[in-house]
Amino acid sequence: MYTDNKIPIHQLVSERIGEISEGVVFDYSSFGVPPAGELSLAKALSRLSQQEVIVRLSKGKYYKPRQTLFGKLKPEEDEIIKSLTYKGDKIVGYLTGGILYNRMGLTTQVPNVLIIGTGTVLPPKRVGQYRVKYSKRTAPLTPDSIPLLQLLDALKDIKKIGDADVNESLVRLIEVLKKLSSTQLEQLVVLAGSYNAATRALLGAVFEAYLPEVDTNSLKKSLNVFTRYEIGVSKDILPNPSNWYIL
Repeated sequence: MYTDNKIPIHQLVSERIGEISEGVVFDYSSFGVPPAGELSLAKALSRLSQQEVIVRLSKGKYYKPRQTLFGKLKPEEDEIIKSLTYKGDKIVGYLTGGILYNRMGLTTQVPNVLIIGTGTVLPPKRVGQYRVKYSKRTAPLTPDSIPLLQLLDALKDIKKIGDADVNESLVRLIEVLKKLSSTQLEQLVVLAGSYNAATRALLGAVFEAYLPEVDTNSLKKSLNVFTRYEIGVSKDILPNPSNWYIL
């Protein structure tokens, strides 16, 4: 936090930027300046951007470019994702959607849209070469919960993952689920409560067929017995669809 009023903000900014590594995306929160000083901070960053000391990535986000023989390099994808999912040290979102599913090996498509799961509804925007969209999540976002939420997202979107076969995707996800600890599996059941019924049904069916030690009573009770979920999974992969009202 900026507490020494004797140090001009432009000097603070210059000193702090000198400490930031090339390619690292930063924003106003990187300087610890209170709200009253944000206008001066914005002006200082704008001035350095005009001087090409830093590059403006999007509104309020900048990076120090690395100069190479081929020109100035843009930040790595993971740096941009980090800038969208953290505010200082606080987690405010996580990667989901097509780019996540590519990283999970579910699709070969590499979209230029970053979808961020977040607790706050935000308008879409452009950050560097990416379009950024936000998807509302109500579950708590922690280092432990995010990998599990990403698995649930993949189950939820299994029919919509571009250039992917539902059966092949489910086989891959089942292998991931088998590697989770008992604590993680129990947490998945709890987190699934914030997802739609089709996702809960698919998770319950997978657990019943492949991880029967997991207590799925809460998942089964949460489903409407008169509703059917059209997922289109082969019985060779999921032998018990009717137990979970899956078509």
